[in-house]
Amino acid sequence: MAQIAVGAAIGAGFGLIRRRPLTVLAWGALRAIVLALVIALLAPLYLAMFGAFAQAAQAGSNTPPNMSAIAPQMMATSGLAQLLNLGQLLLSAVIYCAVFRAVLHPERSNYAYMRLGGPELFLVVMIFAAAIVTVIGLLLVILPVSIIVALIAAASHGGAAAIVVVLPLLMLVVFVAIVYVALRFALVGPMMVDDGKFHLTESWRLTRGRVGSLLFVALGIFGVALAIEMILGVLIIGLGIAALGEIAGGLLNLPAFLQQPPQAILSRLAPLLGAYCLLAIPISGCLVAIFGAPWAKAYSDLKPDISESFA
Repeated sequence: MAQIAVGAAIGAGFGLIRRRPLTVLAWGALRAIVLALVIALLAPLYLAMFGAFAQAAQAGSNTPPNMSAIAPQMMATSGLAQLLNLGQLLLSAVIYCAVFRAVLHPERSNYAYMRLGGPELFLVVMIFAAAIVTVIGLLLVILPVSIIVALIAAASHGGAAAIVVVLPLLMLVVFVAIVYVALRFALVGPMMVDDGKFHLTESWRLTRGRVGSLLFVALGIFGVALAIEMILGVLIIGLGIAALGEIAGGLLNLPAFLQQPPQAILSRLAPLLGAYCLLAIPISGCLVAIFGAPWAKAYSDLKPDISESFA
């Protein structure tokens, strides 16, 4: 029986970055373009909100600021944000399928491995379905869990202590169940990209007996991502605060700076936002490779067993 090479799977993204740096940059550039579009569309609303809060804070008022002036803008932006979320989801599906394709079929390199076909649309539908099933499943679990906890609390003298002990244990069981199911379906995306067909039960059968290896792959990716995000988070936040203070003429001047018209603020922040979008190109491209390639590598390790698993 074929086994997953956990270490090789975790490092698959770094290998892909080394072999296809321009392709990875293309993925990052596409995500950065969408990010710049989102910033351009939503920044005026958020700047107006921050300005209202800053003005209330500077005036020393304890009451929430009056948001009625920007209420129409908030309503219009809400619908736009939903369309942007859908567009970003589709883009993520296209790029992650491109990552899978780069690992499984390196010869199909045209258009930076990106396509818009069945696998990408299937992946979007699966993400929606998974979100709906998760929410419904949690709702179905919350009711009996609440009843059980209430019965235990009523039957015991230390009711509060019982709740403190039992509730976390029950929630842990729910979390473990969600992780288990997610790992059993973790190879659906690579399998669809491999042959262009929809796979669901096949992933469940292929991952039988391999949940432990897939869990180690997931933990490895999580550890790498945590380290990267901590380092980048400190650098970006530190540099961003310093640059914002420089633009505003000092951090103490930020409240007054945010009270300017949104157009004036955006014009002053344009160099900072441009630098952020440029920096997002290599970071975003590398992150999708690091997150996506391990699952395609794990699937490729198991491909020799596919005919036996589906027999």
